[in-house]
Amino acid sequence: MWAKLVIAFGLVTMVISGLTVVVPKIAAAWLTGDIKQIEAIPSDLVATSIDGPINFLLLGLDQREGEEADHDNIRADSIVLVHIPAAHDVVYMISFPRDAWVEIPPYPPTNFRGGRDKINAAFAAGAKTSDGRLNDTPDGWSQGAELTMRTISNLVPGGLKFNGVAIINFKGFEKVVEALGVIKNFCVDEEVYSIHYYPDGTRAFPDLNITYGNDQTVGKHYPKACYDMQPWEALDFARQRYGLSDGDYGRQRHQQQLLKAIVKQTMNPNVFTNLSTVQKLRAAAGDLLTLDLGDFDVEDWVMTLSSLRPDDIVMIKTNGGRFNGKLVDDVYYEYLSDETLELLRHVQAGTVFDFLTRHPDWVATDRV
Repeated sequence: MWAKLVIAFGLVTMVISGLTVVVPKIAAAWLTGDIKQIEAIPSDLVATSIDGPINFLLLGLDQREGEEADHDNIRADSIVLVHIPAAHDVVYMISFPRDAWVEIPPYPPTNFRGGRDKINAAFAAGAKTSDGRLNDTPDGWSQGAELTMRTISNLVPGGLKFNGVAIINFKGFEKVVEALGVIKNFCVDEEVYSIHYYPDGTRAFPDLNITYGNDQTVGKHYPKACYDMQPWEALDFARQRYGLSDGDYGRQRHQQQLLKAIVKQTMNPNVFTNLSTVQKLRAAAGDLLTLDLGDFDVEDWVMTLSSLRPDDIVMIKTNGGRFNGKLVDDVYYEYLSDETLELLRHVQAGTVFDFLTRHPDWVATDRV
């Protein structure tokens, strides 16, 4: 009888343990079923495991309806390297200045010869056809992501490996934030007036700084404090760079802050007990993301990173949050500082914590 009870208890334990693994996998597969999958990571840069250190690249394409677009190029307006060390106990978010002057390598599929340009031009140079025309398709996006990864990898002697890449479409991002509703207790660390919206939430075409010249006080006002934001307000605030004391570096910080807030709000139990919200998130995910998860399924990623929480996200200021300009041929160009290149070498070695102990001011806060 004792033996039978032990066996029966063991079977029940196995079933329960199995459910804790199977149910999240089923849920993850369902939630991400509409997300587009691509093959963007080149074979020589792809990491072979997600059990150790992880490098995940986030590329934000700022394509919005109703605004003037560059019909010849698709530029990655936001470039964020997410690094998770081998212990999987912290998430480091490293944003690259979109205007950073870097060497973009040649890319034979588009007959791009290579050369120096802004880092966000790497995506544009890759998302082309062989005769140089715009290729706004999943294949084009794959090429743009590949060339961006090669450009970043070349910044470090010996290169970087990538476990995954996500291309984030702004229009889909809007839908995700709208599905979540009010963004709770979002902190504004510096007063700013919007160049995109009037105070009543009406969109401005063209942007207000163009319409009103130097008058920066006619748009939506974001005072310095922590308060709840409507979805459009949170998105709008994270897009501002004019009027900030540190310009695009402030925008990088606020983008990281919004990503962290979205992760935090999504992981709230109330979200996943609200079927309507879950349905909206699932629908938005298909418009938001285009993914290359390497050789692993999304369920494997969910289980591998299941112990991480929003408070484990550490936001890092590239170039220490300061413009690093150099005068070349009577023109000021922005460069990645020696310390930023050192940070990338620590990413390669898995020792980012050691770098931050010597540069604590490089850690950005999401509080006032």
